[in-house]
Amino acid sequence: MRILVLTEDWPGVPASSGAVLAAKAWAGVNPAVEVTARALGGGGARTADAWAGERGVVTDAAGLALVEAVAVEGVTLLAPAGGQTRWNPAALGAALRTLAQSSQTGPVVVPVGDDEPAGDATALWGGDVDAMRVALRGLDLQVLVRADRPLVGFHGMSNALRDGREGDAALAVAAQAQEERWSAVARATDPGARSSLLGPARLSDAPGTGAAGGLAYCLAAVGAHLTPASARLADLAQAGDVEPDVVVAVSGILTPRTLDHGIVPAASTLAARRAVPCVVVAPEVHVGRRDLMAAGVVGAHEGEEGEEGLVDQLARVAQTWTPAR
Repeated sequence: MRILVLTEDWPGVPASSGAVLAAKAWAGVNPAVEVTARALGGGGARTADAWAGERGVVTDAAGLALVEAVAVEGVTLLAPAGGQTRWNPAALGAALRTLAQSSQTGPVVVPVGDDEPAGDATALWGGDVDAMRVALRGLDLQVLVRADRPLVGFHGMSNALRDGREGDAALAVAAQAQEERWSAVARATDPGARSSLLGPARLSDAPGTGAAGGLAYCLAAVGAHLTPASARLADLAQAGDVEPDVVVAVSGILTPRTLDHGIVPAASTLAARRAVPCVVVAPEVHVGRRDLMAAGVVGAHEGEEGEEGLVDQLARVAQTWTPAR
């Protein structure tokens, strides 16, 4: 019997450690089971921490670190410099220029998830979006997102800001100002941005452009391709090469939003391809059985935070989903 475990960060346990613990927990219950555990990370700025590979930094002319870089399977996976947890758009833009000038080969992957950047997202362009677009023309730039909202409009960034707090007058004013500001940016930027024959005619209407406080849009406007984080990371981990009998996703707190855009879609898609069960382990589960079933998940199990809680819950799942010795 084969088990495939995909992990993102668990409270108190990074994704890479979670993968090791998963394999050990299953072996303790049934050592005859073949367990393949792959750490994917969460799709946000520190995703590269979950991956093994040659590590380095991209610096500016003065030797100041701009971003961290990990070489994985022919791909360069970026992370903010100095262990920062949010992207500095200006530093990221400078790093991308440096990579383009160095004749970078292979895709450059920027995981932005859906977290606000540390600064104005348009600072990525260095004040000239057209020049930035030309500078990055030869770069295969891929951006990992964990949201499908567009930049502007009824379902855009401003709507997400107000979601569930429509009665807050101050928030409504802030959302309106944000909408006006990004609408002006889009009117000036959309005409020069790469467009697709499929999907919306305007880049600012495209799914995912509203992710990460508009940073996803700013990257797409200079030629980046936006893609769901979990699916791309699972592909990078070659998880599709495994032929499992059960797929297990070790997730963070499971909410309707993370159910749609976290690690679960990658796990359930792989399970569906093989017509096998998909199971989720999470510290908290805030979705109902109907939503789980719609997402292709047959069971969700809650565990305590920390290594001990994760190992204990994984052992329980192993007892449930694998036959006796």
